[in-house]
Amino acid sequence: MTRWPGASRLLSLLVLAAATLASSCAGPRELTYHRVRSDRMSGARLSYSVWLPPDFREDERLPLITFLHGGGDSPNAFDKHGLSQQFREATARGELPRAVIFFPQGDNGFWANWYDGSRMYQDWILEELIPEVQRRYHTLACPDDCHIMGVSMGGYGSLRLVMDHPGRFASLTAVSAPIFDTEQMMNFATDRMTQLFIPVHRVWGPANEREIRGRDPFLVWRRPSDLHGTRLAIHWGSDDRAGIKDTNERLHTHLSERRIPHTAAEYEGNHSWVSWSPVIQAAMRAQLGGEAGTGPPETTVAPTPGAMAGE
Repeated sequence: MTRWPGASRLLSLLVLAAATLASSCAGPRELTYHRVRSDRMSGARLSYSVWLPPDFREDERLPLITFLHGGGDSPNAFDKHGLSQQFREATARGELPRAVIFFPQGDNGFWANWYDGSRMYQDWILEELIPEVQRRYHTLACPDDCHIMGVSMGGYGSLRLVMDHPGRFASLTAVSAPIFDTEQMMNFATDRMTQLFIPVHRVWGPANEREIRGRDPFLVWRRPSDLHGTRLAIHWGSDDRAGIKDTNERLHTHLSERRIPHTAAEYEGNHSWVSWSPVIQAAMRAQLGGEAGTGPPETTVAPTPGAMAGE
């Protein structure tokens, strides 16, 4: 079995990644920002941002992409890392399908409904934010035209949302996501170093193997019908974090052996927005099908890692 590095090493990698992302230079401000009070978040006021394609019209109805940021980032990630401008220019050239993208505030909360009930990130997104964004920007209906994407911690959160709420999204794209099986998650949640930096007991509660097994993609996804029609894509970098690269390849093999339709690809690059931007754009084209409302192409089982280009 391919394993993560030790939990302490994994935590240090996540902290390093967050510091690296946070230090990136800011790009021009193009997102629209909203601040809302949330009953699902103990009455706290939190932010979300929205990216609109150029020349967006009030009578235009477009697909909706929920995009989950990684650790150390925030709803301003596309502005901060220059993707807002890149996506606007690519859309204007006709290289990207037109869509509304929104970015909720995830802090470093792992996009989970916390065990202690103080932060219910999944409920906030599904029950409050998506309906609000749909009303405000008159997007197309879910689930057929609702998609979810995420990078790093946000990729993990995207996987969790789809496993916990099957059938809610037409597609899922996880980029550079840490993927845990039951044993790895147990080790991570009980590691003392992890507990110094993450409120583990508030987030996940006491380590309970039975509950963790219900969040293990190697156990949840065992047959094609387990995806409930959601198109799945996973991507990882050739120079990604060791544990991320290894476990994404392992999940790809697991899905392929069970003939579960998905897309899997290793991109040239590392754990950074510079590497992620073209991957996200390609995923938008694949998942949204080029023109808004036309639907994506059929998804097929990708080759096993040994058969990938360059290997």
